[in-house]
Amino acid sequence: MDTQPSTELPPRRNVKLVVAYNGAAYHGWQRQAAGVDTVQERLEAAATRVMRHRVIVFGAGRTDAGVHAEGQVANFYTTNFAVPLAGLRRAINSRLPHDIAVRSAVEAAEDFHASRSAVGKTYRYRIHVAPQRCVARHEQVYHFDRPLDVARMRLGAVRLLGTHDFRGFATSAEVREDTVRTVSRCDVSEQGDELHVAVQGDGFLYNMVRNIVGTLMEIGRGRWPADQVDVILATRDRRHAGPTAPAQGLSLVCVHY
Repeated sequence: MDTQPSTELPPRRNVKLVVAYNGAAYHGWQRQAAGVDTVQERLEAAATRVMRHRVIVFGAGRTDAGVHAEGQVANFYTTNFAVPLAGLRRAINSRLPHDIAVRSAVEAAEDFHASRSAVGKTYRYRIHVAPQRCVARHEQVYHFDRPLDVARMRLGAVRLLGTHDFRGFATSAEVREDTVRTVSRCDVSEQGDELHVAVQGDGFLYNMVRNIVGTLMEIGRGRWPADQVDVILATRDRRHAGPTAPAQGLSLVCVHY
């Protein structure tokens, strides 16, 4: 008689979430030490209460403190089949603070992973260009009180398209050796009294988008010519790039699969 214990794992489902949040109150997405409030920690706590077992949530990107998301993607595994997907989103949202919301919840393939399955991301940076700051938007935009030349910024932005070594646009905290990335979109648009910088790529280095924005703003205010971007890419030297734009203007728009 075979007395060996079964090695089969219990059936489970892989739940994919699309999450939006205002990051102003949080120390970024990633779970940190006890007492540090993060989006991942809040989402895991809510999902754990709904599913009635410990839930570990995997996110597509580790947004920094103060950075927002319109389309962050996450997934978690659960052996609980009792909660229907139709009610799962509502149940988790009812246990989340008002500045975090699950936009959708669907069942994904077993091998889907929010980060490892991603092939790209799109970010948007909002700059409020006006003499006086807009108090209602102070956590959502970066206020800049001097004019910016949009045409010059666009000339700089187009130079970022393609596959390059973006080491010069990464901060010193970047530890990855491979700093070659492909940017498929980088454009600057006027939206009322705001400028929106949209950047899409197959991956991003630490603070890469915010350093791109800081550089384009230096070009837009007339400090540098547009071909300063070429210098940064050629030298791979962070000292030739602009300052890191503040976190509050940045949002993860969507993750591509």
